[in-house]
Amino acid sequence: MDNETQLTSEEIKSLRLVKDELEIRALADKFSDAANRKDGEAFQSLWATAGVWKIGPPINMEFKGKENMGASITHMLGLWDFFVQLTGPGVITITADKATARFYVNEIARKTEDKSGNYNLSMYDDELIKENGRWVFLKRTYYTIYQDATTYDGLIQELPKLK
Repeated sequence: MDNETQLTSEEIKSLRLVKDELEIRALADKFSDAANRKDGEAFQSLWATAGVWKIGPPINMEFKGKENMGASITHMLGLWDFFVQLTGPGVITITADKATARFYVNEIARKTEDKSGNYNLSMYDDELIKENGRWVFLKRTYYTIYQDATTYDGLIQELPKLK
């Protein structure tokens, strides 16, 4: 390899940082995808062994331990016949094998029994770690910025079962 194609240690460090940031952004996207599909197994895989998921007002719930995460999302989303969470932009700070992040989310959901629904604009405040070589959530705290309640009478189409 000639000198023009060799990377400096600073360039390698920058590439690792970009790779880590992309992996963290993908993790936030996978969180929304697993929730949208009500996939408890996929949802559970995103958490550290000692993970904590805290949902602030007006819901006020907390789940602890990776083993509880899959059942928690399946139960919570089982209350809705329709739920979609869209992850928006985020800010990520990485220090070695730890990171913090903020992601903004848009949510819309409808209850089965009366078609009442919620529209939320929220923020996740995250603590992440590398566990077994991959980024996972150590703590996710959900803050509602705006919440609206209405009736959603539209037609719901089931998502196909994807891998």
